[in-house]
Amino acid sequence: MHSRILGPSTGIWRSRFEANYDLPTEKCMEELAYEYKTRAVVLSHRMDFHGRKTNLKEQTWLDVIHTMLIESLTLPLQSSGPKTYNRLREVMAQTNFLSRPKKQRSCELTCAVQLCLTALALHREVSEPCPRNEYELAIAYSFGGELKGPYITHNNLDLTKLLHVRSFWQRHLLDPEEMTFYLTFKDLPEDHKPKMRKGYGAIESDLSSSWIGYYSCLHPMPETRTQLNKNVVQTCADIASQLLDILSLDLQMTGDGFWPVECNALIPMSEDSDVHRVFFQGSQGYYGQASDLNPVFGFKEDISFPYGGIAGWARICFAIIAMGQDINSSDWVHGYEAILLPGGRVMMGRWLDLKDPSGRGPFIFWDVETSFYLHD
Repeated sequence: MHSRILGPSTGIWRSRFEANYDLPTEKCMEELAYEYKTRAVVLSHRMDFHGRKTNLKEQTWLDVIHTMLIESLTLPLQSSGPKTYNRLREVMAQTNFLSRPKKQRSCELTCAVQLCLTALALHREVSEPCPRNEYELAIAYSFGGELKGPYITHNNLDLTKLLHVRSFWQRHLLDPEEMTFYLTFKDLPEDHKPKMRKGYGAIESDLSSSWIGYYSCLHPMPETRTQLNKNVVQTCADIASQLLDILSLDLQMTGDGFWPVECNALIPMSEDSDVHRVFFQGSQGYYGQASDLNPVFGFKEDISFPYGGIAGWARICFAIIAMGQDINSSDWVHGYEAILLPGGRVMMGRWLDLKDPSGRGPFIFWDVETSFYLHD
Protein backbone atom coordinates (compact mmCIF):
# COMPACT_ATOMS: atom_id res chain seq x y z
CA MET A 1 0.00 0.00 0.00
CA HIS A 2 2.87 2.39 0.85
CA SER A 3 4.49 1.67 -2.52
CA ARG A 4 1.27 2.21 -4.43
CA ILE A 5 0.50 5.53 -2.69
CA LEU A 6 3.94 7.06 -2.19
CA GLY A 7 6.10 5.24 -4.72
CA PRO A 8 8.11 7.50 -7.06
CA SER A 9 5.96 6.62 -10.07
CA THR A 10 2.63 7.61 -8.52
CA GLY A 11 0.89 10.88 -9.38
CA ILE A 12 0.96 12.12 -5.80
CA TRP A 13 4.49 13.53 -6.20
CA ARG A 14 3.53 15.62 -9.21
CA SER A 15 0.56 16.94 -7.23
CA ARG A 16 2.69 17.73 -4.17
CA PHE A 17 5.42 19.38 -6.24
CA GLU A 18 2.96 21.52 -8.22
CA ALA A 19 1.28 22.68 -5.01
CA ASN A 20 4.55 24.25 -3.82
CA TYR A 21 6.66 24.96 -6.93
CA ASP A 22 6.37 25.85 -10.60
CA LEU A 23 6.12 22.57 -12.48
CA PRO A 24 9.00 21.65 -14.87
CA THR A 25 7.02 19.53 -17.31
CA GLU A 26 10.11 17.85 -18.77
CA LYS A 27 10.85 16.04 -15.49
CA CYS A 28 9.50 12.53 -14.99
CA MET A 29 7.64 11.39 -11.87
CA GLU A 30 10.76 9.86 -10.29
CA GLU A 31 12.69 13.14 -10.75
CA LEU A 32 9.87 15.17 -9.22
CA ALA A 33 9.70 12.79 -6.26
CA TYR A 34 13.45 13.06 -5.63
CA GLU A 35 13.46 16.85 -6.02
CA TYR A 36 10.47 17.32 -3.73
CA LYS A 37 11.96 15.12 -0.98
CA THR A 38 15.37 16.78 -1.29
CA ARG A 39 13.93 20.27 -0.96
CA ALA A 40 11.76 19.23 1.99
CA VAL A 41 14.83 18.05 3.88
CA VAL A 42 17.44 20.63 2.80
CA LEU A 43 15.27 23.76 3.05
CA SER A 44 14.00 22.83 6.50
CA HIS A 45 17.44 23.68 7.97
CA ARG A 46 18.31 27.26 8.78
CA MET A 47 21.71 28.04 7.30
CA ASP A 48 24.40 30.22 8.87
CA PHE A 49 26.86 31.74 6.41
CA HIS A 50 29.21 33.47 8.84
CA GLY A 51 32.05 31.13 7.88
CA ARG A 52 34.46 32.12 5.12
CA LYS A 53 34.56 28.67 3.54
CA THR A 54 31.54 26.85 2.11
CA ASN A 55 31.03 23.54 3.90
CA LEU A 56 29.28 20.47 2.47
CA LYS A 57 25.92 21.27 4.05
CA GLU A 58 25.99 24.81 2.67
CA GLN A 59 27.01 23.53 -0.77
CA THR A 60 24.06 21.12 -0.84
CA TRP A 61 21.73 23.96 0.16
CA LEU A 62 23.23 26.17 -2.54
CA ASP A 63 22.73 23.48 -5.20
CA VAL A 64 19.03 23.28 -4.30
CA ILE A 65 18.70 27.08 -4.41
CA HIS A 66 20.46 27.11 -7.80
CA THR A 67 17.91 24.67 -9.24
CA MET A 68 15.01 26.68 -7.85
CA LEU A 69 16.51 29.90 -9.22
CA ILE A 70 16.73 28.47 -12.75
CA GLU A 71 13.10 27.35 -12.48
CA SER A 72 12.08 30.84 -11.35
CA LEU A 73 13.86 32.44 -14.30
CA THR A 74 12.96 30.02 -17.08
CA LEU A 75 9.66 28.25 -16.50
CA PRO A 76 6.62 29.84 -18.18
CA LEU A 77 4.81 32.24 -15.88
CA GLN A 78 1.40 31.11 -14.73
CA SER A 79 -1.58 33.20 -13.74
CA SER A 80 -1.59 31.41 -10.37
CA GLY A 81 1.64 33.19 -9.46
CA PRO A 82 5.38 32.40 -9.17
CA LYS A 83 5.36 29.52 -6.68
CA THR A 84 9.07 28.64 -6.79
CA TYR A 85 10.07 32.29 -6.52
CA ASN A 86 7.79 32.81 -3.52
CA ARG A 87 9.41 29.78 -1.86
CA LEU A 88 12.84 31.24 -2.60
CA ARG A 89 11.76 34.47 -0.96
CA GLU A 90 10.66 32.61 2.18
CA VAL A 91 13.93 30.70 2.38
CA MET A 92 16.09 33.81 1.90
CA ALA A 93 14.24 35.57 4.70
CA GLN A 94 15.33 32.78 7.07
CA THR A 95 19.07 32.91 6.36
CA ASN A 96 21.86 35.47 6.19
CA PHE A 97 23.08 34.14 2.81
CA LEU A 98 22.35 37.38 0.92
CA SER A 99 23.76 39.71 3.57
CA ARG A 100 26.94 37.63 3.94
CA PRO A 101 28.03 37.24 0.31
CA LYS A 102 31.80 37.15 0.80
CA LYS A 103 33.54 33.81 0.98
CA GLN A 104 37.25 33.08 1.10
CA ARG A 105 36.93 31.29 -2.23
CA SER A 106 33.80 32.61 -3.90
CA CYS A 107 33.09 30.19 -6.73
CA GLU A 108 31.25 31.05 -9.93
CA LEU A 109 28.09 29.27 -8.78
CA THR A 110 27.91 31.19 -5.49
CA CYS A 111 28.48 34.56 -7.16
CA ALA A 112 25.99 33.84 -9.95
CA VAL A 113 23.24 32.88 -7.50
CA GLN A 114 23.98 35.89 -5.31
CA LEU A 115 23.79 38.29 -8.27
CA CYS A 116 20.62 36.77 -9.73
CA LEU A 117 18.94 37.18 -6.33
CA THR A 118 19.79 40.90 -6.17
CA ALA A 119 16.10 41.87 -6.12
CA LEU A 120 15.69 39.93 -2.87
CA ALA A 121 19.02 41.17 -1.49
CA LEU A 122 17.67 44.73 -1.80
CA HIS A 123 14.38 43.90 -0.08
CA ARG A 124 14.43 45.00 3.56
CA GLU A 125 11.93 42.33 4.64
CA VAL A 126 14.06 39.57 3.12
CA SER A 127 17.67 40.62 3.64
CA GLU A 128 19.81 42.73 5.93
CA PRO A 129 22.28 45.48 4.98
CA CYS A 130 25.61 44.05 3.89
CA PRO A 131 28.35 44.76 6.49
CA ARG A 132 31.18 46.99 5.29
CA ASN A 133 33.71 44.22 5.76
CA GLU A 134 31.83 42.04 3.25
CA TYR A 135 33.04 44.08 0.26
CA GLU A 136 36.08 46.08 -0.81
CA LEU A 137 35.38 49.70 -1.58
CA ALA A 138 38.42 49.79 -3.87
CA ILE A 139 36.85 47.14 -6.11
CA ALA A 140 33.50 48.92 -6.16
CA TYR A 141 35.25 52.13 -7.31
CA SER A 142 37.69 50.44 -9.73
CA PHE A 143 40.60 51.93 -7.81
CA GLY A 144 43.95 51.62 -9.57
CA GLY A 145 44.74 49.86 -12.80
CA GLU A 146 43.91 50.70 -16.39
CA LEU A 147 40.40 52.02 -16.99
CA LYS A 148 40.40 51.52 -20.75
CA GLY A 149 38.87 48.37 -22.14
CA PRO A 150 35.67 46.50 -21.28
CA TYR A 151 34.58 46.42 -17.65
CA ILE A 152 32.07 43.68 -18.55
CA THR A 153 33.66 40.95 -20.65
CA HIS A 154 31.86 38.23 -22.55
CA ASN A 155 34.43 35.45 -22.26
CA ASN A 156 35.75 36.03 -18.74
CA LEU A 157 33.05 37.79 -16.78
CA ASP A 158 34.27 38.73 -13.29
CA LEU A 159 31.29 37.86 -11.11
CA THR A 160 33.23 38.43 -7.90
CA LYS A 161 33.91 42.05 -8.88
CA LEU A 162 30.24 42.58 -9.62
CA LEU A 163 29.28 41.07 -6.28
CA HIS A 164 31.37 43.73 -4.53
CA VAL A 165 29.35 46.35 -6.42
CA ARG A 166 26.07 44.67 -5.43
CA SER A 167 27.22 44.49 -1.81
CA PHE A 168 28.07 48.20 -1.80
CA TRP A 169 24.53 49.03 -2.88
CA GLN A 170 23.03 46.47 -0.52
CA ARG A 171 24.63 48.38 2.34
CA HIS A 172 23.87 51.91 1.26
CA LEU A 173 20.30 51.29 0.13
CA LEU A 174 19.25 49.30 3.20
CA ASP A 175 21.21 50.71 6.14
CA PRO A 176 19.64 53.77 7.83
CA GLU A 177 22.91 54.50 9.61
CA GLU A 178 24.63 55.31 6.31
CA MET A 179 22.20 58.18 5.64
CA THR A 180 23.16 58.28 1.96
CA PHE A 181 20.74 56.62 -0.46
CA TYR A 182 18.59 54.95 2.20
CA LEU A 183 15.79 57.50 2.66
CA THR A 184 14.83 57.92 -0.98
CA PHE A 185 15.03 54.18 -1.62
CA LYS A 186 12.94 53.38 1.47
CA ASP A 187 10.14 55.69 0.37
CA LEU A 188 9.76 54.19 -3.11
CA PRO A 189 6.41 52.49 -3.78
CA GLU A 190 6.66 48.71 -3.52
CA ASP A 191 6.00 48.21 -7.22
CA HIS A 192 8.97 50.49 -8.01
CA LYS A 193 11.46 48.45 -5.98
CA PRO A 194 13.83 46.05 -7.83
CA LYS A 195 12.31 42.87 -9.29
CA MET A 196 13.87 39.69 -10.64
CA ARG A 197 11.83 38.77 -13.71
CA LYS A 198 9.61 40.59 -16.15
CA GLY A 199 5.84 40.51 -15.96
CA TYR A 200 3.34 37.97 -17.22
CA GLY A 201 3.05 38.27 -21.01
CA ALA A 202 6.13 40.52 -21.39
CA ILE A 203 8.78 39.80 -24.02
CA GLU A 204 11.76 39.08 -21.80
CA SER A 205 14.37 39.64 -24.51
CA ASP A 206 13.25 43.23 -25.03
CA LEU A 207 14.98 46.05 -23.18
CA SER A 208 12.63 47.68 -20.68
CA SER A 209 11.84 51.31 -21.38
CA SER A 210 11.61 52.82 -17.87
CA TRP A 211 14.45 52.62 -15.32
CA ILE A 212 15.39 54.31 -12.06
CA GLY A 213 18.52 54.12 -9.92
CA TYR A 214 21.62 55.73 -8.46
CA TYR A 215 25.27 56.38 -9.15
CA SER A 216 27.95 57.03 -6.55
CA CYS A 217 31.12 59.12 -6.64
CA LEU A 218 33.85 59.87 -4.12
CA HIS A 219 35.80 63.13 -3.95
CA PRO A 220 38.56 63.37 -3.08
CA MET A 221 39.66 59.83 -3.90
CA PRO A 222 42.19 58.51 -1.35
CA GLU A 223 45.72 58.02 -2.64
CA THR A 224 46.13 54.34 -1.77
CA ARG A 225 43.90 51.26 -1.91
CA THR A 226 44.37 50.65 1.81
CA GLN A 227 43.24 54.18 2.65
CA LEU A 228 40.19 53.78 0.41
CA ASN A 229 39.08 50.49 1.96
CA LYS A 230 39.40 52.03 5.44
CA ASN A 231 37.72 55.28 4.45
CA VAL A 232 34.81 56.24 6.70
CA VAL A 233 33.15 58.19 3.89
CA GLN A 234 32.23 55.81 1.07
CA THR A 235 30.29 58.16 -1.20
CA CYS A 236 29.76 61.85 -1.87
CA ALA A 237 26.03 61.34 -1.38
CA ASP A 238 25.13 63.44 1.64
CA ILE A 239 21.46 63.82 2.44
CA ALA A 240 21.81 65.29 5.88
CA SER A 241 20.29 68.52 4.58
CA GLN A 242 18.28 67.41 1.55
CA LEU A 243 17.01 64.25 -0.09
CA LEU A 244 19.07 62.71 -2.86
CA ASP A 245 17.46 62.63 -6.30
CA ILE A 246 16.85 59.26 -7.93
CA LEU A 247 17.90 59.16 -11.58
CA SER A 248 15.46 58.00 -14.24
CA LEU A 249 16.04 56.63 -17.73
CA ASP A 250 13.52 56.50 -20.57
CA LEU A 251 14.88 54.18 -23.28
CA GLN A 252 13.64 53.01 -26.66
CA MET A 253 15.29 50.39 -28.86
CA THR A 254 16.21 51.56 -32.37
CA GLY A 255 16.86 49.68 -35.57
CA ASP A 256 20.20 51.40 -36.08
CA GLY A 257 22.43 53.08 -33.58
CA PHE A 258 25.77 54.70 -33.03
CA TRP A 259 28.62 54.54 -30.53
CA PRO A 260 31.12 57.35 -31.12
CA VAL A 261 34.86 56.73 -31.13
CA GLU A 262 35.15 58.94 -28.03
CA CYS A 263 32.96 56.44 -26.16
CA ASN A 264 34.44 53.36 -27.78
CA ALA A 265 37.94 54.36 -26.63
CA LEU A 266 37.03 53.70 -22.98
CA ILE A 267 33.99 51.45 -23.34
CA PRO A 268 34.58 49.40 -26.51
CA MET A 269 31.92 47.34 -28.23
CA SER A 270 32.62 43.63 -28.44
CA GLU A 271 34.77 42.66 -31.39
CA ASP A 272 33.01 39.30 -31.73
CA SER A 273 31.00 39.42 -34.95
CA ASP A 274 28.57 36.78 -33.61
CA VAL A 275 27.41 38.91 -30.68
CA HIS A 276 23.75 39.87 -30.86
CA ARG A 277 23.59 43.62 -30.31
CA VAL A 278 20.69 46.09 -30.19
CA PHE A 279 20.94 49.87 -29.96
CA PHE A 280 18.77 52.27 -28.01
CA GLN A 281 18.28 55.97 -27.43
CA GLY A 282 16.45 57.93 -24.80
CA SER A 283 16.72 60.52 -22.07
CA GLN A 284 17.80 60.83 -18.45
CA GLY A 285 15.85 62.80 -15.90
CA TYR A 286 14.89 62.48 -12.23
CA TYR A 287 12.32 60.18 -10.68
CA GLY A 288 8.97 61.84 -10.05
CA GLN A 289 10.13 65.23 -11.34
CA ALA A 290 9.37 67.30 -14.41
CA SER A 291 12.90 68.29 -15.33
CA ASP A 292 15.19 69.03 -18.24
CA LEU A 293 16.27 65.82 -19.91
CA ASN A 294 19.76 64.75 -20.91
CA PRO A 295 20.19 62.64 -24.07
CA VAL A 296 21.08 58.96 -23.70
CA PHE A 297 22.33 56.51 -26.33
CA GLY A 298 23.89 53.08 -26.13
CA PHE A 299 23.65 49.37 -26.87
CA LYS A 300 22.97 45.98 -25.31
CA GLU A 301 24.97 42.84 -26.12
CA ASP A 302 23.75 39.37 -25.21
CA ILE A 303 26.27 37.17 -23.40
CA SER A 304 25.99 33.66 -24.76
CA PHE A 305 27.86 31.83 -21.97
CA PRO A 306 25.64 30.68 -19.06
CA TYR A 307 27.75 31.80 -16.11
CA GLY A 308 26.96 29.72 -13.04
CA GLY A 309 24.85 27.49 -15.28
CA ILE A 310 22.33 30.32 -15.65
CA ALA A 311 21.48 31.73 -19.07
CA GLY A 312 20.37 35.28 -19.86
CA TRP A 313 23.30 37.55 -18.91
CA ALA A 314 23.81 40.67 -21.05
CA ARG A 315 26.20 43.61 -21.29
CA ILE A 316 24.65 47.08 -21.48
CA CYS A 317 26.59 50.28 -22.23
CA PHE A 318 25.33 53.82 -22.67
CA ALA A 319 26.38 57.46 -22.49
CA ILE A 320 24.61 60.45 -20.96
CA ILE A 321 25.51 63.94 -22.16
CA ALA A 322 24.45 67.38 -20.98
CA MET A 323 21.15 68.60 -22.40
CA GLY A 324 21.33 70.50 -25.69
CA GLN A 325 25.00 69.77 -26.35
CA ASP A 326 26.84 67.30 -28.55
CA ILE A 327 29.50 64.95 -27.30
CA ASN A 328 32.40 67.20 -28.29
CA SER A 329 31.14 70.48 -26.84
CA SER A 330 29.38 69.02 -23.80
CA ASP A 331 30.64 70.06 -20.37
CA TRP A 332 30.42 66.44 -19.29
CA VAL A 333 29.87 63.02 -20.81
CA HIS A 334 29.31 60.05 -18.53
CA GLY A 335 29.71 56.50 -19.81
CA TYR A 336 27.94 53.61 -18.11
CA GLU A 337 28.84 49.93 -18.47
CA ALA A 338 26.95 47.22 -16.62
CA ILE A 339 25.85 43.64 -16.41
CA LEU A 340 22.16 43.17 -17.12
CA LEU A 341 21.18 40.29 -14.85
CA PRO A 342 19.17 37.27 -16.04
CA GLY A 343 15.53 38.26 -15.96
CA GLY A 344 16.38 41.63 -17.55
CA ARG A 345 15.27 43.86 -14.68
CA VAL A 346 18.44 44.95 -12.86
CA MET A 347 21.69 46.39 -14.22
CA MET A 348 24.77 47.36 -12.22
CA GLY A 349 28.35 48.20 -12.97
CA ARG A 350 30.67 51.20 -13.36
CA TRP A 351 30.27 54.72 -14.67
CA LEU A 352 33.16 56.85 -16.00
CA ASP A 353 33.58 60.51 -16.76
CA LEU A 354 34.61 60.06 -20.40
CA LYS A 355 36.38 63.44 -20.41
CA ASP A 356 38.16 62.84 -17.10
CA PRO A 357 38.32 59.10 -16.27
CA SER A 358 39.46 59.89 -12.73
CA GLY A 359 35.75 60.50 -12.11
CA ARG A 360 34.16 57.07 -11.68
CA GLY A 361 32.18 54.85 -9.36
CA PRO A 362 29.52 52.15 -9.05
CA PHE A 363 25.92 52.49 -10.24
CA ILE A 364 22.70 50.50 -10.22
CA PHE A 365 19.45 50.80 -12.17
CA TRP A 366 16.32 48.66 -12.17
CA ASP A 367 13.27 48.82 -14.40
CA VAL A 368 9.88 49.97 -13.16
CA GLU A 369 7.69 48.22 -15.70
CA THR A 370 4.47 46.62 -14.45
CA SER A 371 5.50 43.56 -12.49
CA PHE A 372 3.89 40.14 -12.23
CA TYR A 373 5.75 39.61 -8.98
CA LEU A 374 3.60 41.73 -6.74
CA HIS A 375 5.40 40.67 -3.56
CA ASP A 376 9.08 41.00 -4.54
